[in-house]
Amino acid sequence: MLEPVPPAPFLYSIAGLSASLAGLAGLVAALTRGPGSLPEDTFRLRQIVEYSFANVLFAISVFPIALMIGDDSLAIRDLSVLVAAYVIAVAVFIGRRGRRYGIPFEGWTRRIVVAAFGITLVTAAATAVTGSVALFELLLILLLARPMIVFAQVLASFEERGRSPAGR
Repeated sequence: MLEPVPPAPFLYSIAGLSASLAGLAGLVAALTRGPGSLPEDTFRLRQIVEYSFANVLFAISVFPIALMIGDDSLAIRDLSVLVAAYVIAVAVFIGRRGRRYGIPFEGWTRRIVVAAFGITLVTAAATAVTGSVALFELLLILLLARPMIVFAQVLASFEERGRSPAGR
């Protein structure tokens, strides 16, 4: 028996949490504007919004894709392949953008980001092979973790500079 798509409340929760993260990033961006803002802040806040919006699309796309294809498992497999392609493309684009802005990518940041991307790719591959609802749900949670990690980096950068997000 094929597993159905993940339950609607779970998918809408992921979408809602992702949209909330994008909103928080916008709030922090508004509070950090001014002479004290750094390119790192803009770089990371932009990542949060981009990741969050993509997560919303992945979470809510499963229903229409499953309806169009007529096979829930195949829809989950197809979306998992799209997620893997997206994660690889993001790694390339973020790396290029980071070098252009002169943002360092080293130390704990590098280890956490590489581990998060690697775990997400392995989960996407396993989901693409199995079509498992549980793995797809885990994949969406891992995608949600990415903007959270970046948000933690933004907050840590404020602490390192000894200022609040409001610049006070």
